Amino acid sequence: MQIDEAVTTRIQQLLKERGWTPNELIRRSGVKQSTMAEIMSGRSKYPRINTIKNIAHGFGMTLSEFFDHKMFED
Repeated sequence: MQIDEAVTTRIQQLLKERGWTPNELIRRSGVKQSTMAEIMSGRSKYPRINTIKNIAHGFGMTLSEFFDHKMFED
C-alpha cells in the first residue's frame, strides 16, 4: 500500500471508529474542505505532514499515534 493510500485508509478507519462524517473532522481539525476532499479521493498523492498533523489532532491524537498502525509498516 502506498503512503497516500494508507493515510486515506487510516482516516476512513478513524472516522468509522468514531462515527464521524468527514465534515466533523474538517470542523475539528481546521483542514480546508477542498484539502480533505483531495486526500479522501486519492487525488492528493503527497499530503503535507502539517496537514496530517492537523488531521491527527482533530482526532485527538498525536502524529505518532496516527502513524502507529500496521498499515504504515514496511
